[in-house]
Amino acid sequence: MSRKKRKSEAGRYVLSASNSIIRLIIDVLFYVFVAVAIVQLSRYAKSFCYQVFGNVQVADYEHGVEKEILIELGDSTRDVGKRLEREGIIVNELSFYVKVKINKLNIMPGTYKLRTDMNYNEILNIIAVSTEVLDEEEDYIDE
Repeated sequence: MSRKKRKSEAGRYVLSASNSIIRLIIDVLFYVFVAVAIVQLSRYAKSFCYQVFGNVQVADYEHGVEKEILIELGDSTRDVGKRLEREGIIVNELSFYVKVKINKLNIMPGTYKLRTDMNYNEILNIIAVSTEVLDEEEDYIDE
C-alpha cells in the first residue's frame, strides 16, 4: 500500500469522525432546545390555566387600589380586558377573555369602581351578566 493511499484513508476516517461529532453536537443542542421550549411552554400553560380557573388578583388585600372603569356600549370583551389589564386590575387580558367566554357572560356597559385586589370572579360579578339571564329577559320582554 502506498503512502498516499494511507493518507487519504486516514483523512477520510478523520473527516467521517468529525462529521459524526458535529452531527452529535447539533442533535444534542436541538434536543436541549426542544426540552427548554417544552418546559417554558408548560410553565406558561400552567400560569394561564391558573389565571382562568384559579383565584388570581393583581394586588393583595392590604395593597388594593380602587379605580373607576368606564365600559361603553359596543366595547368588546377583548377591549374591556385590555383596559382592565392596562389599569392594573387584572393580570392578563387573554385569560380574562377566556374566562368570560367559558362562563358565557356578557359584559354590561357602565361606570364601575373596581379594585386591584379583586379576583376575576369578583370583577365579573360586578360588570357581567350571564347570557342565560339576558336570554330570559328578552323572552320576558317579547311576551
